[in-house]
Amino acid sequence: MIYHNLAEISGDFDLFLFDAYGVFWEGSKFYAGSLETMQALVAQGKTVAVISNSTQLNDDLMKTYAKRGMTAGRDYNYMLSSGDVLRQHLLKADIAFAKCPHPRKYYVIGKPHGKAFAATPYSEVATMEEADFIYCGVPFLYEEDVATYPQYKDMYWPVKNNESDGRKVWDTTTAEPFVARVKKAMALGLPVLNANPDFTAKEGHPLVPEAEAVFVVRNGTVAEMFRKRGAEVVEYGKPHANIYDYTFALLKENGIAVNKKRTCMIGDTVRTDVKGAVNAGIAPILCVETGVTAEEISNGKTVKSLCTEQNIDVQQIIQIKSVGGL
Repeated sequence: MIYHNLAEISGDFDLFLFDAYGVFWEGSKFYAGSLETMQALVAQGKTVAVISNSTQLNDDLMKTYAKRGMTAGRDYNYMLSSGDVLRQHLLKADIAFAKCPHPRKYYVIGKPHGKAFAATPYSEVATMEEADFIYCGVPFLYEEDVATYPQYKDMYWPVKNNESDGRKVWDTTTAEPFVARVKKAMALGLPVLNANPDFTAKEGHPLVPEAEAVFVVRNGTVAEMFRKRGAEVVEYGKPHANIYDYTFALLKENGIAVNKKRTCMIGDTVRTDVKGAVNAGIAPILCVETGVTAEEISNGKTVKSLCTEQNIDVQQIIQIKSVGGL
C-alpha cells in the first residue's frame, strides 16, 4: 500500500526525523504541501527534527533554510547535520584509520569546509604528498577543472561565485573530473574521511535561473570511487549509526523522550534514509514520488529492487507518495 501523504499515518508516531533534499526541498523550492504538513505536526505537539547529510554545521544549515523561508519552531524543532556530527569527533581528536590511528593532516578533494575543522588538531595541507588522509569536500569544479575537462562541458552547471575570492563554481553531473585525483590518492595509500554519504542531490542553479533543477554529484560519489578501489573510508551521516546516536542524545539532553516504536525517519533514498532507519530500529517512511527514489524508479528500478540491493525487506518500509501529497 502507498499512502498519499504523511498526514495519513502521522498518528502512529511522536518523533519525526526528516531528510531534507527530495523530501521537503526539491533543489530550488519546497515541495507542495511539505511545510504545511511539518507545521501541522509541530502544532500538534509532535517533535520534528531535520537530520541532513550536509557538510554544513547545524547553525549554518538552519540559516540556509531560514533564507529559503523555513522557520525553526514553526516548521521544525531541531535541525542537525552530518557535518556537525563530524565536528564533534574532530574536536575530540578521535578520527582514526586502520593504518593511521592518529592522523592530523588532510588534503581536500572538492570544496574546502574550514568551519568543521576550525580550532581542532587537524590542518589542511596543499599537496596530497603531505597528507595523512583525504577529506571529501563538496565536489564543485573551478576554472582549472573546467578547462582541463572540456569534453564534459555539457555536464557542468554554474552555481555561484565564491565570496572569498570571486572564483566561479560549477556543479557537475559526472564524477569523471575527479578520477585522476582519486587515482593519485590511491597510489599514495591515503584513507578517506567523508561527512556526506549522499551520491547525488537535485540542485537548482541561481546563475541559470531558467534551468530546471538537476541531479548533480555529491561527496558520497567520490567516497564510493575510493571505496570501490579498496581505500578505507570513514563516514559520518546516514545510513551510519553516528548521526542517529548524535540525534537521540541531543533530543534526550533537551528533555525529549525517544521511544523508537513511535519514531520514524522520512526520506527519499533507500541506501541512506531507509537503511539508516532500519539499522537504528525506527520506522522507515519512503517518499516514492519525490527525490532520489522517484528518479531511480523513472530509470527502471522498483522499491523492491532497491531494497534487495541493500538487504532490506521491502515489507519493513512504509511508502508514501510525498510528504504533502503531490
